[in-house]
Amino acid sequence: MNPTTSLASRFWAEARRPRWIAVLVLSLALAGGFAAFAQWQLARSVENTEVVDIDTESAVPLTDIAEPGRGVTEAQVGRIVTVTGRLVETDYVRLEPRSLDGRPGSWLVGRLLTDDGVSLAVALGFLPDGAAAGEPTIDRTEWTGRYLPSEEAQSSDFEEGQFSAMSVPALLNVWVEPGAVYGGFLIAEGPPPGYEQIVAVAPEREVTLNLLNLFYAIEWVIFGGFAIYLWYRLVRDAVERQEEEGAEDVSAATVD
Repeated sequence: MNPTTSLASRFWAEARRPRWIAVLVLSLALAGGFAAFAQWQLARSVENTEVVDIDTESAVPLTDIAEPGRGVTEAQVGRIVTVTGRLVETDYVRLEPRSLDGRPGSWLVGRLLTDDGVSLAVALGFLPDGAAAGEPTIDRTEWTGRYLPSEEAQSSDFEEGQFSAMSVPALLNVWVEPGAVYGGFLIAEGPPPGYEQIVAVAPEREVTLNLLNLFYAIEWVIFGGFAIYLWYRLVRDAVERQEEEGAEDVSAATVD
């Protein structure tokens, strides 16, 4: 007789006993429960990947979405905002090198002092290399533009005494008595004469899968498979014990 076939036959003969059928039903119930937990965790993982649809193109007052002294949140990034205030004439800074449509140049940056007395960094316009522009004369109080998070300062900004990054913390070192400051900056619409509009597009929000919930879902699937395997292992152990007991009986009979 084929040992493998014989073992399989003995296994299924043992598995059909009422107690093992009851254990199988319990194992299947546990596996079903684990599968339900896995489905729930998977659903949570999918729910957490949904991106909130934020209307970035409808202008809202900056004071409605942001507070001074705080960083820019995901819900604030790229919003078109309005703000009222005047530029501080002594606090203009040029950022270079910057580029626009592949052309090298510089940004003109100013400090806007809002009507509430809060400082806001404003990117006013782009000046290509080789172009000439006099001292800006900007007499306006109504501002509209895209609100973005501060860039990280570059080491060259401090070593060479010039600025290339739109870093709000770095600008605080050159502004005179800035007081309360917004954590982000504004790319203003409507550049000064001689300057070009800085392009600012709405940010693309990435969809990322919640790996923690996905990991939990996989864990529950493994637990469900283990419940079925445990039933199989218990039946298999019972068959092997029967074989060992049968071998011992044969050995004892031979000795007698």
